[in-house]
Amino acid sequence: MSAGDPIEEQRRQLESWLGSDSYGALRAVVPSVMPAQSLALYARWWQLEAWLRELIYVELRALYGANWLDKLRAASGRQAQDAAYKHMSTSDSENPLAYLDYSQLLQVIENHWGQFEYALLESGSWNGRQEELKRVRHRIGHIRKPHRDDMGRIEQTLRDLERGAFIACAAYNKRILPSPQKFRDAMTAGWVAGEHPTAQRLIRHADIQYGVGLEVRVSRRPWASWPEDLEKAEGLFWHADFYSRDRAVDVRHLWNELRGIRPLIVHMLASHPHHVEFTFSSVDDSAGTADVIGACFDALLYSRRHGSRGIEGTGFDDEGLAEWRSRTDSIDYRIMSSSGWTIVSEDTIPISMFGAGGGVELIPEW
Repeated sequence: MSAGDPIEEQRRQLESWLGSDSYGALRAVVPSVMPAQSLALYARWWQLEAWLRELIYVELRALYGANWLDKLRAASGRQAQDAAYKHMSTSDSENPLAYLDYSQLLQVIENHWGQFEYALLESGSWNGRQEELKRVRHRIGHIRKPHRDDMGRIEQTLRDLERGAFIACAAYNKRILPSPQKFRDAMTAGWVAGEHPTAQRLIRHADIQYGVGLEVRVSRRPWASWPEDLEKAEGLFWHADFYSRDRAVDVRHLWNELRGIRPLIVHMLASHPHHVEFTFSSVDDSAGTADVIGACFDALLYSRRHGSRGIEGTGFDDEGLAEWRSRTDSIDYRIMSSSGWTIVSEDTIPISMFGAGGGVELIPEW
């Protein structure tokens, strides 16, 4: 083949997209051993089930805070077995939701339907849909060949979930600045009014000396109402956004520095090497959360990568940025660099959350 052959160019692009190891494995298996339809079906199922696990995590953290683990004791046995093989641990090894069967995920949703109804279907339709979907999952799990309509069943479900998935992520990214005149919880007083000792020590100093800024806002889940008091309020998240103008943040180093306070962190969002955001549940003690933000501030200043001034000219071209995000996503299930939780807002309309033939073109009400 010539260097300009379009097929060869497509092969190079595909290998670059998948990575050489994945590309080689797929070329060896598909379609000679594994039907291409089975691979595509598995990918769609992964997309569906992964989204449900993410959604469950977010809503349980909003409802229960750091005590959310008490609702998932069924996962502890398998997770404990895996913990013995530390050399095989993955980024989701500490996530109990990763150890629940699909039927167990459905049970968690049913037990907390008030928190999930907005994002799914009408309860009768949702429950009826599951009988067919579980048949599809059984075929995938037992390496049976798919029915010709299996792909259509999953993709129809993804299309039906477009609106709810958009609302879930857009609500997460719709933040307000609470008024210190109205709210006197420790978070508002400490980090919005700037009364916390670490805020007094670092906010101005970090901005002038290190080019690091901080914004603290609060968001509301679609099933919750704005309360009169933000102390231990169900359904709200605190968001601490750190912006580093001059130097990139070493995300892995930062996460290691936060080892002792990770249980309070809902997410660490790292959508860009110069932008790191922490999410906390308002259900948890606000004074403790205020102290944790101070610890995150100190750790972030310590973890900025020396010698990386600006995004351009430092290896962070499109390919470098994609590689950085891939490494970031492989650290821990709470760390995200490229998901709906990091990018979806009311400004991203029109959008397709799943790329399965559906989408959201008008901002839905919630």
